This record gives sequence, C-alpha cells and structure tokens, in this order.
Amino acid sequence: MLDLIKETLGELAWGVLAIIVFLWWIGGPGVAAFLWSDGDRTLALQFLAAWAAVTTLYLTASRLIRRARRS
Repeated sequence: MLDLIKETLGELAWGVLAIIVFLWWIGGPGVAAFLWSDGDRTLALQFLAAWAAVTTLYLTASRLIRRARRS
C-alpha cells in the first residue's frame, strides 16, 4: 500500500512539473509580448533575455542530470 502511495505521489509530482514547464514555455514569450505591446520595449527585452537564460540553464542542467543518471 505504501508503494502505491509513493508511486501515485511521484506521478502526481511529474504531472505538476510538466504543467509548470508548459506554463513557463508559453508564459515567458507571452509576458514579453504583453510588455512590448504596452510600450515598454526595454523591459520586454530584459524579461525575454532573462527567460531565455533561465530556460537555457534548465535545459543544460536537465541534460547533465540525465547523463549522470545513465552512467
């Protein structure tokens, strides 16, 4: 029974993580576009640059973790 609960919570955590990642991918450029259309182009570019940097760090870290787990 405890194994079933652990497995269910693990799958739930992956689902929540997937939703967060999806919202991150859609939300980042969306917020930048909203800021751009509002007239604050400098802030929009800064936000988009920060979003791209965090996304790059996330992708790099996830690939390194995957490689470390495989070896």
